[in-house]
Amino acid sequence: MQKILIYTEKITPRVQYIFDFVLKEFSGLDFELTTTVQFFEASENPKISYSTKPFQDEIFLQSDEFLFGTDLDVNLKFDDLNDLGKCFYALSRYEEYLPFNADQHGRFSGRNRVYKEPFVDEWILGFQKKLKEKYPQLNFKKRKFELVLTCDVDQAWQYKHKGFNRTFGAYFKELLKGNWKEFNNRRAVISGRKEDPFDTFGIFKKFVQAPEFMQDGTPVRMIFFWLMGDYAQFDKNNPVENPAFQAKIREVSSWSEFGIHPSYASNSNPSKLKKEISRLSKILNQPVLKSRQHYLKLRFPETYRNLIENGIQEDYTLSYADETGFRAGTTTPFYWFDLESNQATSLIIVPFCAMDVAMRNYMELTTEESISELIRLKEICRKVKGQMVVLFHNSNFHGQWEGWENVLETLIKH
Repeated sequence: MQKILIYTEKITPRVQYIFDFVLKEFSGLDFELTTTVQFFEASENPKISYSTKPFQDEIFLQSDEFLFGTDLDVNLKFDDLNDLGKCFYALSRYEEYLPFNADQHGRFSGRNRVYKEPFVDEWILGFQKKLKEKYPQLNFKKRKFELVLTCDVDQAWQYKHKGFNRTFGAYFKELLKGNWKEFNNRRAVISGRKEDPFDTFGIFKKFVQAPEFMQDGTPVRMIFFWLMGDYAQFDKNNPVENPAFQAKIREVSSWSEFGIHPSYASNSNPSKLKKEISRLSKILNQPVLKSRQHYLKLRFPETYRNLIENGIQEDYTLSYADETGFRAGTTTPFYWFDLESNQATSLIIVPFCAMDVAMRNYMELTTEESISELIRLKEICRKVKGQMVVLFHNSNFHGQWEGWENVLETLIKH
């Protein structure tokens, strides 16, 4: 395959990164950057100029000073950027390095900000058409739509295997409050007369293994992220040393992929992250390479730097806690660009587009409205032949979450 030659006035890390994503990673094309006009004009290879004005009849892209720079500009406006600049802005999460009003958990809200369409993918697919018309010999990487189910296991069980102190304390509180319904539920589950409401792993296993849920003959891909932190206000998982919990992790990981769910506390204490990854690795006797932050807590650049330092290769945190949509404007995994150090990194970011908690608790959608929104997102992802990654919790199928198993099943079957 012929190499595409690209003229640019400056070769900067930002310029290199965006062409790497657009041409190499997304499109499967080889390219070379040059700042030498004579070499560019003399070449017979397919050509693109990223500059202030075109040379001859090559593919021309209007350049932005934005991609030639290194600074963070608080006055920069997305709408003032050219196409490649907009793509880089979204992928790098530029706006999250600037001052913003965080929610109670320190998170960046998607309200009035989220990209409702994967505009980065749409622009690149349109750009591919222009390249193909100009240079018919070019062949692009084949893309294929894929639905990826993911589950954050904040608590494997609601009542069981919590340890004597937590179980006895819960009984005592329910007695003091006269909450007999909860007291009786807890007693029935612990005695084995009822199933634990959070032990819903069989629901996911059904979707992964049953032939009727396969996608083009391929099993549905499934990833569980396990919370391994110490007990705290926002980290109420089962005790890590509990044999039943460890057995559950091993059993579920025999038919699914796995990753670490770094605790809420680890986001401000990186030493905890190392300990939690080690715990999961020892239980499964395998390296831990995937992660998703508990509560979707994400601070740029600290969170991703901590993951890299601890050997994580893929992170699945990138979506909004309060909105559906495309936080980075894409359905396509991409390498994280660290804006503060001005360089691309080895960490692959796998964005997801919808979470059960976002739809029900933040957007206040009914189950029917949630189904409609998920189908809308699925059709969009299909159109660009991207990955549709969704997040459901094992704890969110019973009680106030009645009907959500049907939401997930409808999404898979559609």
